[in-house]
Amino acid sequence: MASVLVGAARRYAPVHASRLTKCSVLMKQIHASQLSRRASKDGGLGIPDEPVSQITPTDSLPKYSNSRERKFHDLLQFVRDRTGRVKVVKSGQVRTTAWLRLFQLAGKAEHLAAVAETFPLWRELGKSFTPLDTEMFVRRCEELDCPLLALKVFGNHPKYGLALSSFPAARTLLHSLYQKYPLENVIAAVSLFGVNNLSPVTNDLAGCAMLYAACLRSKNKHASLLGRDIRMVLQSLLRDTTPSPEPKEKYLRARYSVKPDLWLLEALMDIKKTKRDQGRGSWWITEWIARGEGHVLPPLAERRYQARGGKHLQKELTPARNVTQQLRA
Repeated sequence: MASVLVGAARRYAPVHASRLTKCSVLMKQIHASQLSRRASKDGGLGIPDEPVSQITPTDSLPKYSNSRERKFHDLLQFVRDRTGRVKVVKSGQVRTTAWLRLFQLAGKAEHLAAVAETFPLWRELGKSFTPLDTEMFVRRCEELDCPLLALKVFGNHPKYGLALSSFPAARTLLHSLYQKYPLENVIAAVSLFGVNNLSPVTNDLAGCAMLYAACLRSKNKHASLLGRDIRMVLQSLLRDTTPSPEPKEKYLRARYSVKPDLWLLEALMDIKKTKRDQGRGSWWITEWIARGEGHVLPPLAERRYQARGGKHLQKELTPARNVTQQLRA
């Protein structure tokens, strides 16, 4: 198993051969949710079911808290009765849009888990899901705080038939995991990029920043080996990318197309905070963010001097120096 993830790491980042050996140690240390390209007994990719064992699909409820929940269960029962090799109800046909409607009506993690358990019935009919279905499922899993359910479903394509066929969906899955869950879950999500023939995560600035933030936050001492190589890739991507100011208006921030830019800045600030807590600098992030805001920072040596509490020539601070105090390296 470790060799599979090491191979994935080789694809995602320019890792030196000697570091690949060290990375294998990391993969052994964080093996709890490793992926295996060999199918499991039920045809899965090796992602365990235990993390989502507390999410119990609800077949039916005698009472509904609101009309939305009633609509959800009515539609779910309609789909179940008309899918699978043996249909309970012969009349009527399930439209492909029913899945999007179910995702929207789901009000809690248990609802999404119940919908996911219906996926195999759809697969038995020879039907497939669209990239829009994938993106909506991942988005709702993040909104209902059950990203491990998405990880479980995408990691067992032979059973569920829902492929991580969209890069935006894969990026959303990574975002839903990197801040709250252990590094092994993030590694599992990153491995799915290659399994589904998506562009490597290190080709995407936001994805690379989120992966590096997860490595920095990890308590496993071997995570620094992987993080060191991801950092070099992230620094290269930042040098080749022109920064843009963070959108302030609520209507802009609410747009899904703007989310990757917001997630990038969020991950960069997360990296800065973690490095500051560890007593390490992040001047390259400070400069990149400042350029996006249209500010010109003083030289790095001067910023470091000011950060240590020194006074510089008793001159009145320029606007650039005021920015330095806000974005201290």
